[in-house]
Amino acid sequence: MKNKSGQVHFSMTDGTAYDVKLHLGVDGVFYDKRKHELGESEYVSLFQVSPSKSGSPLGLCGAGNEIWLHVYRITGTALTEITRTLVSSCLHSISMASQNSGTAMQDQDFSSVQWNLQGFSIEWFEQRDAAGRSLQFSNFVLHDGVFLQQDVVSQEHSNQ
Repeated sequence: MKNKSGQVHFSMTDGTAYDVKLHLGVDGVFYDKRKHELGESEYVSLFQVSPSKSGSPLGLCGAGNEIWLHVYRITGTALTEITRTLVSSCLHSISMASQNSGTAMQDQDFSSVQWNLQGFSIEWFEQRDAAGRSLQFSNFVLHDGVFLQQDVVSQEHSNQ
């Protein structure tokens, strides 16, 4: 899937295909094969996986991963990155609910990212806001061509 120039070529369910330049150090890619229509535009999502500490495999998080969700707007045959967000991190103790299910293939389960009519949401297993409160969800709502993040604090921590 990845070529020597640091790009990935991927195909959608409708037969269209795209090339995306990957960030430095990426050693794995997962993607949603469906396009998501919001307003006048269509969007695709791609997860880029890289080692947490490639230079220190025996240290803290040496075997861990950092996973970024990248969302692109489709413009003709090209993709324009609109947003990216860290969805899993050994270094920052961030993880999605679907990747903490206890099932054998949980590392490849990205079902915590759900698209809707306004944008998409992420269900968290472990994520905190700037005030240190545990988050249940983050909603990314499309507004004027950008995704605005709206965090939902976990019910069990909302009264603190």
